[in-house]
Amino acid sequence: MNDAMQDHLIVVDAASSVTHRQRRLIEDALEIEAEDAREAGALGYMARALAQATLPHTDPKLPPGSLYTRDTGRLTLTVAPTSKKHGIPYGTIPRVVMAWICTEAWLKKDRVLSLGHSQKEFLEKIKMNNNGAEIKRFREQVLRLFKSVISVEYSDDREGDLSARLMISDKSHVFWHPKQDDQRALWESSLELSERFYKEIVSAPVPIDLRVFHSLSKSPLAMDIYTWLTYRMFVLRQSGRPYVHVPWAGIKAQFG
Repeated sequence: MNDAMQDHLIVVDAASSVTHRQRRLIEDALEIEAEDAREAGALGYMARALAQATLPHTDPKLPPGSLYTRDTGRLTLTVAPTSKKHGIPYGTIPRVVMAWICTEAWLKKDRVLSLGHSQKEFLEKIKMNNNGAEIKRFREQVLRLFKSVISVEYSDDREGDLSARLMISDKSHVFWHPKQDDQRALWESSLELSERFYKEIVSAPVPIDLRVFHSLSKSPLAMDIYTWLTYRMFVLRQSGRPYVHVPWAGIKAQFG
């Protein structure tokens, strides 16, 4: 066997070991690198508090009415369900929905956001597949998110303890048919953001590339790491500092 044949076999073997998911990520990365997010119309935003502390990756399986807490040292995020029927939001769906909410609020400069006339229409808005097997899980996670109160507490040596209770929505009107996701309602569903949460978004949003966010949407941890790194880089550029020291203990507290 000559060297050229051996090299060819090595390449084929390496390619065969790449999964479909890995190949898709590589293709997405090359496409994203070729065009800026703003030019591609993929510039999105995330609320600063949700870039610093995150929702659970998997079902925390807490008793009904229990609080979920994530403590990063200087910031504590608490999520409180307001409904006995719906618990703590978790996984990739609330993260994708939150990115859409923050981006829409920033672009439209309006607290009232349109969710469309059907669940299918909303799924198209957030660029998620209308997979029948996922519809029930999607609806449950959306209701968990809309019916939760997010409390953020900041600890600052100079300013003392600061806290803000950020209920995402004061009210929502969802007319989606519970069984037929493509059935069009007579009225448009909508979500009205609370005044506090709206101000949290528009005062200092963290810019993100929605193409990256959607490419990583199979892994809530990957989504969190990307959002956190983007936030860190954004803060460094704003402050003019060349670097920031983050201990491993801080990383563990950040992502669990």
